[in-house]
Amino acid sequence: MSTQQTAKTQYIEANGNKIAYRYFGKATGTPLLFMQHFRGGMDHWDPSLINPLALTRPILQLDNSGIGKSSGEVPDTFKGWAANAIGLIEALGLKEVDLLGFSMGGMAAQLVALDAPQLVRRLILAGTGPSAGEGVGRGPAWAFEALASATTHEEAEDAFLKTFYSHTPEKQALGKAWWKRINERTEDRSGYLGPEGTQHQINSVIAWLTPGTEGGSYDRLAELKIPVFVASGDDDLLVPTESSILLWRKIKTAHLHIYPDTGHGFLNEYAEMFAEHIRLFLDGERVI
Repeated sequence: MSTQQTAKTQYIEANGNKIAYRYFGKATGTPLLFMQHFRGGMDHWDPSLINPLALTRPILQLDNSGIGKSSGEVPDTFKGWAANAIGLIEALGLKEVDLLGFSMGGMAAQLVALDAPQLVRRLILAGTGPSAGEGVGRGPAWAFEALASATTHEEAEDAFLKTFYSHTPEKQALGKAWWKRINERTEDRSGYLGPEGTQHQINSVIAWLTPGTEGGSYDRLAELKIPVFVASGDDDLLVPTESSILLWRKIKTAHLHIYPDTGHGFLNEYAEMFAEHIRLFLDGERVI
């Protein structure tokens, strides 16, 4: 069976773009679609999270348009991100998927579930938050700027370790181990998004956090009737933990799990436990 490190990249026309995707893992069951963070693509998921899940269900990953190996332009809104994910699901002829969105990918995932509810069976929102509204917080500007401005592999590693992990020697060592894992795949990789595409993603998050902008989720979250699992670290620097708590409060079908002594990189630091929590949530007969 293919793994995060070995899965073959495939291509399909979706929403007017040539979308790169990987589809691997168990041959049967509801596919679990992953939507990635700022500047990331298919190769930036942690094998320690993905591979245990691949033993229990099909895994579907994509490079959104303009990212990695996919053609087209990077959307300026999360609604555009969502439209590409919906297009991929439809192009593959899938009846429904389970959906996990992390960070900015979680912002887009909210809109996939809201705009195409018939396609999403269960939803996992990791380290993310709703659009502009009362109670929505923002992380420090320096953290986002560090990620946005990195141009070399070394600068990217430094930025991600400083923003995903706390700055103690122990936590930074965990971060370095994660960085090594996500770089185990050496062939057919998708690189981090370049400066032009990064600006488009910045435009997406600015619009998301600007009050009054169309295409947000804040006032629509009550529309979600499917089971939702909200997860966060207890000290998230990039998307404040309070935003995850707010999602849980506004979605009546949501569970909430806060992982202790960790930040935005909780899903990598607690990869084994998070994978098991995902499995329980997705496979349980009664979760709401």
